[in-house]
Amino acid sequence: MAKLERPRGLKITFKPSARQYELWTALQPNHCDKCGGKLVMKPNGFDKLGHRIYQATCEQCGNTDIPEQVLGGGSAGGGKSYIGCCWLVCSCMQFEGIRMVVARKVRKTLLETTWVTLKDVLRTWGLKQDIHYHINNVTYVITFWNGSEIIAMDLTPSPQDPDFNSLGSLEITGGFIDEVSEVSEKAVEVLTSRIRYKIAETFVVGKLFMSTNPCLTWVRSTFVMTDDGDPVELQTGYRYIPFSLFDNPNEQFRAIYYNKLSKLRNKADRDRLLYGNWLFTTSNKMAAYWNFDGDKHLIHNLREQAYDPLKPLILSFDFNVNPYMSCLPMQIDFDEKIVYVFPEYVGYPKDKRNNTPAFTRWIASQLVTDGQIGGVLLTGDPAGLSRSTQTEEGVNNFTIANKNMTNAVLKPKIQLLSKQPAVVTRLEFINELLHNFQGWKIYIDARCHRLIEDFVYQKKNPDGTKEKKKILNDAGERVERWGHFSDCFDYAMIYYLSQAYSKYKTASTEIVTTIDSNDTVYGDFDY
Repeated sequence: MAKLERPRGLKITFKPSARQYELWTALQPNHCDKCGGKLVMKPNGFDKLGHRIYQATCEQCGNTDIPEQVLGGGSAGGGKSYIGCCWLVCSCMQFEGIRMVVARKVRKTLLETTWVTLKDVLRTWGLKQDIHYHINNVTYVITFWNGSEIIAMDLTPSPQDPDFNSLGSLEITGGFIDEVSEVSEKAVEVLTSRIRYKIAETFVVGKLFMSTNPCLTWVRSTFVMTDDGDPVELQTGYRYIPFSLFDNPNEQFRAIYYNKLSKLRNKADRDRLLYGNWLFTTSNKMAAYWNFDGDKHLIHNLREQAYDPLKPLILSFDFNVNPYMSCLPMQIDFDEKIVYVFPEYVGYPKDKRNNTPAFTRWIASQLVTDGQIGGVLLTGDPAGLSRSTQTEEGVNNFTIANKNMTNAVLKPKIQLLSKQPAVVTRLEFINELLHNFQGWKIYIDARCHRLIEDFVYQKKNPDGTKEKKKILNDAGERVERWGHFSDCFDYAMIYYLSQAYSKYKTASTEIVTTIDSNDTVYGDFDY
């Protein structure tokens, strides 16, 4: 490879929109995004071992909340990825010998999308391949004349390396993760911890930029909104910069892409991709709950409108401990044939609530605070009646829950199915309920994020059962990602709408199949 040369006489035209410039400012090296001042590392006390620690501080205004992790999120076509690529190239031109990373979950997808945009930026800025920079198409590294590099990387977890230990020796100066909603939180944490190379003489504070369209993953709860739909109180060093299509300064592109996105038939996809709506909910005809429709079944602030503390509250439990313990509260109006599903109770491991005693005590305290005096009905997975080897005779998850909720106010009562209903029949019944079987209406509080995720994303197996696909969690354990809250919903509906369920089963088994008299009828296989 011939020696690379420094470019001379470059004329770069870069005219970002106001939103793009806000993002650009947050990514600038040695720069306070509040006042534009320079940064200095000042002593900020000592750690528990007596070592002095330092904090990046603006010399001009004293700001210590300097951007480190920046999310550009919102609608498609806003120019988020373009700004990310411009930032990578500009940083490598500005500093010699630095290492920047551009990543997606799958490198093949990265090379077909963001990598193409990156090469377009190099070309339009007047940089010439093999003169000012070189691309290694084997290792997928762009090397500049001054020794700086941009490395293409995938962030797909593997069973052999769930903790991304393969990144342990990596040292980088900054990074850009495109479509970060596809990437696990663990991968982002590990990559962030590797931003340590030549930081002091360049950025002073290491920076990671992430882009995404609205999603239902950890990204939303970390940067955008809580599970209740309220804005997140961002950690120090975190920034969320919302984008819409109209933040793209290219007017011709906006006009063409707007017409394309506005013709999307699915309202949820249209709101998500065109307007950057993070409260989107879609339906999925390939899902196990194919009759779920966000426009029809979801009500914002349903709890405030329909919850009655004077009436019995049904609590449907799933006592799996990973990825969380689940409890779905609901009330049923049998006169009007309406099921009201209220915001979920979730027992996360991080809160030490993914065990029955702690989880049920916490729920009991919440219900007392809410003034629930109409009684509590405990239901859910009949497997919760099974005795653990760690408990004495007669003690199980439901007896523990009943004991922890027994007081003069709640007065709990256990009401369970005698056995688990057939999965195929129960799934078909729930879909019929979602389609107004016997006039029943299902209304779900829009804050039931995990139930909604189950309804949208859980798939159906070819035999009609629910797909129980497992993933690796951050601790490297294999857990079922979907289906916990939908199971809670199923069990409650079959128990409390037992007459409708019996009617459905009877109707489905009374179907008469007629055949031609000349056809051969085969019996079941007998193994």
